[in-house]
Amino acid sequence: MSQPEKATGRSARSLNIELLRILAMLMVVYCHMIIHVDFTNGVSRIVLPMYPGWKSAISFTIVQYGQVGVSIFFMISGYFLVKKQFSWRRIFSTWFQMFLYAVLCLVIAIVAKQFRPLPFGTNELLSGSQTLDTVLWSLCPFLYNSYWFIDAYILMLLLSPFINTVYAHMSQKQILALIALLMFIGTWPLFFGRANHWNNVVYAVLGYIIGAYIQTYHDSLRGISNGALAICTVLCTALMLGFNHFVLSESYWAQRLTWTAQIHQGLQILPICIAFCLFVAVCRLPQLHLPHIWSNFLLQVSAGTFGVYLLHENTFGFRFIWGTVASWLPNISSKTGFVLTYIVTGLLIFAVLDIIAMLVDRWLIHPLRDCIISKVGWIQ
Repeated sequence: MSQPEKATGRSARSLNIELLRILAMLMVVYCHMIIHVDFTNGVSRIVLPMYPGWKSAISFTIVQYGQVGVSIFFMISGYFLVKKQFSWRRIFSTWFQMFLYAVLCLVIAIVAKQFRPLPFGTNELLSGSQTLDTVLWSLCPFLYNSYWFIDAYILMLLLSPFINTVYAHMSQKQILALIALLMFIGTWPLFFGRANHWNNVVYAVLGYIIGAYIQTYHDSLRGISNGALAICTVLCTALMLGFNHFVLSESYWAQRLTWTAQIHQGLQILPICIAFCLFVAVCRLPQLHLPHIWSNFLLQVSAGTFGVYLLHENTFGFRFIWGTVASWLPNISSKTGFVLTYIVTGLLIFAVLDIIAMLVDRWLIHPLRDCIISKVGWIQ
């Protein structure tokens, strides 16, 4: 078993992978934007409606590309943590960031509600019986599964020392067999929807192991050509698109196999395959070298990606953000105009949220986190 390169800290990380992290969060932002913004009518919505045809199939494929981004995050963790010591600090930092973002958004909403009704349906979250649910969502985000991705990420970190121990004693063939088994579990829901042993933790663990494999056996992966990676990515995307079109056609077999209820997640193993191809391709690129000021800026933007997720997936945040975006949209009459508006809007949303996240992390989250850690020895 070849040994992975030692990473001594965040500054030692490849800028290529930090760019990949940013790209992954952009995929998540675009996924949520296509769900929550109706570009045709200029309004926000909670769910993406299902219509027959290729237009809707493309929309759901974009949604499923959000899972490519999520898979990349899990793989990056396995890539860097497979040989690292277990750290309570890492787990506490992730949980604390999630907790404070949720509480901060709740406090802002409560204060703002005292002056005027909250827009875009957010007022209902603090009205009547819904208030208790909203407060629990914000004060107990881990136990309440408020952010499914962060919950799965934390559980993956808790499992990482056990995964690493088992991984270190497995041969390459055994690791590949385990990956294949977990990916088969990912296909199980497609068989009539009766047995579903796939969940967010299995998903995270699979991504972690794949990332660890890329780190440990990067030499053996050189046998896979860049052309093969590109073909795999295109083929998986085409299969996702075809699956979505078939499911949206409301045919007998789509309903009999319960695929209509699975349109949001789609063929779950395909985004994982695409994430693998992108990760391997990025690792092969010449290492990006930038002047210190730009390198540091890139690392700061990358560090803000979790904050971007926590802001735009917050129960208040996503209603306000996408409601605001929908209300500001210009009239779009052409397909080219739609594509350009969609791309530019996603980039702007990411940039604004990342700046906010960097400021919140620097001036609130990190000082409070470091203060607590300094006083609680076992978190070190």
